[in-house]
Amino acid sequence: MGKTIRNIIISIIAGSVLFYLISASRPKKEVSTYISFNKRDKNPYGAYVFYESLKRFFPGASFKINYSDPGDNKMFGDNVQGQLYVILRSHFEPDRYEVDDLITFIDRGNNVLISTFHINGELDRFVQALSQTRNYQFFPWGEEAKDTLTASLSSPPFVGNSSFTYPGASIEGYFKGTDSSISQIIGYGSNGQPNFIRLKKGEGHLYIHLSPMALTNYFLLYGNNIGYFEKMFSLMPAETPVVIWDEYFNSLSRDNSNNKGWFSAIMKNNYFRAGILTALLLILVYALTEIRRKQRAIPVIKKPTNDSLDFVKTMGLLYYERGDHYNLAQKLSAYFMEHVRSRYQLFSQKPDSYFIEELSYKSGVDKGLVSDIIKQVNRISAEGSYTDTELLAFHRNIDEFYNQE
Repeated sequence: MGKTIRNIIISIIAGSVLFYLISASRPKKEVSTYISFNKRDKNPYGAYVFYESLKRFFPGASFKINYSDPGDNKMFGDNVQGQLYVILRSHFEPDRYEVDDLITFIDRGNNVLISTFHINGELDRFVQALSQTRNYQFFPWGEEAKDTLTASLSSPPFVGNSSFTYPGASIEGYFKGTDSSISQIIGYGSNGQPNFIRLKKGEGHLYIHLSPMALTNYFLLYGNNIGYFEKMFSLMPAETPVVIWDEYFNSLSRDNSNNKGWFSAIMKNNYFRAGILTALLLILVYALTEIRRKQRAIPVIKKPTNDSLDFVKTMGLLYYERGDHYNLAQKLSAYFMEHVRSRYQLFSQKPDSYFIEELSYKSGVDKGLVSDIIKQVNRISAEGSYTDTELLAFHRNIDEFYNQE
């Protein structure tokens, strides 16, 4: 007992000294160069100014924050026209269904602005343009990419001063090639390469902007760069009824490897950091003093074998060895049809083309494979014999069906 008390006292004294030293140092707070594109972030590369400027630029619009996919009618609505959907993130990687929903939303007479460094192949195929990035290896920290970023707008459709610059991070994207028959170039980046295009679809427009750094706090507050924002959004109707700010694609973030996370946020506070380090020191002292094992090792218990699976395999081999192929085929067929009935609520005494269509749709399995299986099932019901070659083909098809589900 005396040794334990002595160790606890030593730990408390060491922790107190460490806490005092950390608290006394209190380093000067540095300005963050982390590129967040967050609407609440007031650091240089946050989007607080951009978000608040949208509210001032569209004073009559109602603002919504979207956390659902673009096909959610509750958020986007079937009958409302003239809405503006703003997506700001480092890279935009929608799947095929999300792209289709965005196009449908635009086609109904709405506008979508996507500001990102890079778009994926699903969107590339629609806009018929390939995107590239410059200095993206420095994302999400901007201090290594300090240079001069220039963003300019085409004349027409814009008039007056159309070139804007700032001495901050120069990470940007650009279009390597565009199709002038479906898209219009309305902006350029630092190297004079296109970075802003507009496409018309139905009654609405899709705007793709590959210099999201030009929408950060630092850029918009530098000099007269707020004019860049004003010119960009002068393309949108002044009577825009609804502005939707995207958080759905951010919530799917593929940037988790670059995200600092909650622990980094806690460690930025000196007092939290001191407390955590003190706790870690106490744990270390306790581990060193109590490292001696106090109980016997727990034996490793082997995982029990699946006797049911072994039994099924044994019975299957028995039927096959006996050459009773027709009987085994009947059991395979009955098990398959029971699986279809219980999982997809489909049942038919004699499956037909409608049954094949429904099963393929609900299971996601290739229609040709489903058709082959059903033909084999019907043949088993109609005939009284089955060769080993037919049995093997039937088994392969069923196994492939289960793999594709």
